[in-house]
Amino acid sequence: MVKKLLLTLLILIVLVIAGIIALVVFVDPNNFKGYISETVKDKTGYVLTIEGDLRWHVWPQISILTDSVRLVDEGAKKPLLTADNMRLDVELLPLFSKQLTVKNVLVKSAIINISDDSKGQVAQNGKPTTTVNQKTEQNTDAKKPSNWRFTLNKLDIVDSTVVYQKDKDIINFRNIDLSVTQKDEKHVSIDFSGSVNRDQKDFIYALNADVNLLHFPESAEVVLNKLDYNYKGVGEAADQLKGQVTGTFNYQKTPMTMHSNDFALILNGNKITGKLQANLDKKPYFEGIFTSDKFDLTPFTNPNKISDNVNTEQISRKQPVVTSTPAKGNELSFLNNFDAKFSLSVNEVLFKKLVINQLVVNLSNKDGIATIEKADFDIANGHINAKGIANGKQSTTLIKLATKITDIDLGSLLSQLEMVNNLKGQLNANGNVVLTSINPDNIMKSLTGDLGMAVNNARFDNINLQQIVQDAVAKFWKKAVSSDDYQKYTSLHELSANATLANGDMNLSAIKAASSTLDMNGSGRIGLDKHDLDINLLVKILGGWNQDSKTIQKLQKVEIPLRIHGKFDQLQYQVNTDKLVSDVFNDKIQNELERLKDRLNNKLKDTSSDTKNNDASDNNGDDEKEKVKDLIGSFLKKNKSKNKE
Repeated sequence: MVKKLLLTLLILIVLVIAGIIALVVFVDPNNFKGYISETVKDKTGYVLTIEGDLRWHVWPQISILTDSVRLVDEGAKKPLLTADNMRLDVELLPLFSKQLTVKNVLVKSAIINISDDSKGQVAQNGKPTTTVNQKTEQNTDAKKPSNWRFTLNKLDIVDSTVVYQKDKDIINFRNIDLSVTQKDEKHVSIDFSGSVNRDQKDFIYALNADVNLLHFPESAEVVLNKLDYNYKGVGEAADQLKGQVTGTFNYQKTPMTMHSNDFALILNGNKITGKLQANLDKKPYFEGIFTSDKFDLTPFTNPNKISDNVNTEQISRKQPVVTSTPAKGNELSFLNNFDAKFSLSVNEVLFKKLVINQLVVNLSNKDGIATIEKADFDIANGHINAKGIANGKQSTTLIKLATKITDIDLGSLLSQLEMVNNLKGQLNANGNVVLTSINPDNIMKSLTGDLGMAVNNARFDNINLQQIVQDAVAKFWKKAVSSDDYQKYTSLHELSANATLANGDMNLSAIKAASSTLDMNGSGRIGLDKHDLDINLLVKILGGWNQDSKTIQKLQKVEIPLRIHGKFDQLQYQVNTDKLVSDVFNDKIQNELERLKDRLNNKLKDTSSDTKNNDASDNNGDDEKEKVKDLIGSFLKKNKSKNKE
């Protein structure tokens, strides 16, 4: 039994070898040369030129090898494709029945040129000059149909380059690997990967899709199983952009449209789903409705950005120096390339520790100017609403927003922004804001605009403004200050200001603040980018004094200058007491001097009326005069040195 099996196997091996020998001896591959070119011409309209002779290759696959090949659109100045060689993997047995069944066409190291010079009749007319169904009777000079039948199962283009030229702009698509597999007569599978390198920016992609060509070229259905992508660029805001795109896309030729009802995009771990429709007939027009449950903006900032607090000299010793030109021009110029209408809703948006809820954005783009019809979201227990425009037509980036802020909890907001959160209260504001950059690292510095602001139930923790001022007053008159214990905060039932944004700063004017014991006004600056401030206030202390007198009444009316400055976590306070002394305590000193003068005069009268006393009595009068002089000198000395009485 074993011998019979071995004998059968041996016979089969002999037959295969004999068939291969017969193939090489009796079938000349150059017979297919003209036939292959004619088939490509009939199917596509392109002219395939094969240089040199065809030859057999029998191991590990029965193949036909060629020398260099060129694919040209008739009438074009340059070939669409050039390659050093091409390999056709064929099936053995169909060859004996005059059927050329090609399992795979492999083109390696090809250069595919997509430019105006490579466009000919097919590209201009959108169809081949001949068709495969054309009857021989239509052309009396037509060649006699070949007895061979052609079948192609797979096309591979590997390790190739695509050169795309639009006017003077040239983009090279490198490392191209393309595989087109025919599943049946009207269905193909496509695997496509490669990379784009330009201006120190790299875009790597890999695509897998199934295409239904049942009604092609009028329409087609593309099931995009996945499109993986990875983008890296020197000097970009984000370290990298990577993710995946999936969806089913339905294509229509006239008018040229494409739509998807199950579009899904994953970008740096964030997933967006929705519906997308595109009209590509003339200027592209896109319309989409997108939703996302959660979107984290943190991965879009560059973690390798050097902080202002880091020693740049130490960094330079550790890292190579990369020279690059800062980005110039309008970051929104891409808006000129298409018109669009989009709607986006996200349940939760994160940026580091900042949390935004129920984000809704509706916008439209027409001729490079995007109209933000609605931008609403909840943040820090409050709400922000904005409307405006984004201009991509001018030379620089410009976004204008009319903004309304309602009941933002400042304590929660500052905590999420990782800033010192000593300020509490509900912020309300109205005004216009302008952005000149969409780079997340530059947004704060690019902000300009004017806002009217008010804070309800404001409270400054770890600072008591009344105590700071009254401690300064106590240096001149300790009895004027109440001995009550002070709270470790300042509460205000009213706090408002006008704000102007510029260069990362919020400049404040018309500051007004009031409580039961304080009345303040002033101006200043808050550094949103550097996290510092410099505020100058005029403070009236309405309560907390020890007694009711003319001096206290004056103290309640005088405006005492108070300066608050420094980093948010290292604030310093400075009280200017010059006005306090000139307006209040000069009168007090004058009154004291008048009283002392009266006492002195009384003493002098007493001593002069007793001139008849003896020498001992005269000595006592002299002693009284010396005591009065000492008293006046002591008082003046105390007030001059501003010691406590």
